[in-house]
Amino acid sequence: MRSRYGLSDWDAAVSALCAADEVAIACHVNPDGDALGSLMAAYLGLRQLGKRTFASWGTTPAKIPYGYGFLHVEDALTDPAALPRTDTFLALDCGAADRLGELEGRASDSRCTINLDHHPGNDNFGALNLVVPTASSSAELVMRLLQDCGVEIDRAIAVCLWTGVVTDTGRFQYSNTSPETLTLAAELLGLGVPAPDLASEIWGSLPFAYLRLLGVVLGRARLVAGAGLVYSWVGLDDLEVTGTSLDEAEGLIDALRSTRDADIAVIFKQQDDGKFRVSLRSKGPRSVGAIARARGGGGHELAAGFTAEDVEETVEGIRRDLTR
Repeated sequence: MRSRYGLSDWDAAVSALCAADEVAIACHVNPDGDALGSLMAAYLGLRQLGKRTFASWGTTPAKIPYGYGFLHVEDALTDPAALPRTDTFLALDCGAADRLGELEGRASDSRCTINLDHHPGNDNFGALNLVVPTASSSAELVMRLLQDCGVEIDRAIAVCLWTGVVTDTGRFQYSNTSPETLTLAAELLGLGVPAPDLASEIWGSLPFAYLRLLGVVLGRARLVAGAGLVYSWVGLDDLEVTGTSLDEAEGLIDALRSTRDADIAVIFKQQDDGKFRVSLRSKGPRSVGAIARARGGGGHELAAGFTAEDVEETVEGIRRDLTR
């Protein structure tokens, strides 16, 4: 019995995937690098075993975030409305079933839904649950799952897995980087992952318009010194004026969190419906995961998010939580 990570469902998940002829695979809506890397690694790996695999996420239309074109997700992606019903459904990097968006019902209809994730507070919505909060990323779990299924990790799969690991660990800077993470990274490098080239694609190829947006965001940044909090926001009008898009705004929070005068950074990004996606980052040890979960969101203790109606009232609520 393998039972990796001490999970009672691990071997059953391996058996289910090996026995399946078709597997629907989905990550969370508004996917990040870990979600996309995990999705594509699972898609390629299970296809290597001769499975019919269908990759998707529950947003219509599905848009590939800026900087991840090298993963060739478009070649694999199935529109959520066209995703076939399969007996086996593999959900990746979803802290809760509703993170599947339009595909939540499809997952619940499957005979065997495998929930693979590393977010604390996961609601164990699967028939089989592979949830390891101590893992660096969902990509780490996908790699070990594929290996136990008999998949040979080739260069193409390794590139996908590296993308997930390197983005969710903040280029191995975050506290979720463990000796196991670096061992896994060494394995992937040994398979020919072009790490410098991928870093350039993900973080070093933003358009000049992004610099204009960054200037706007940093120019309106506010420090709540008593709470050790820095925040800023992006409105739809800012995107129009600077000629940028929401997916290009993902890295803005990293600029905010670089100040030594705050250990909590928050950025508000307005969506098409007028609401704001709120991203929170902590340098530690203070948690932002609890703050997000209390507001209907989720994530990790040091990186989390939720949706809000406004900026200032939400900031005041966060300030109160931080200063209790």
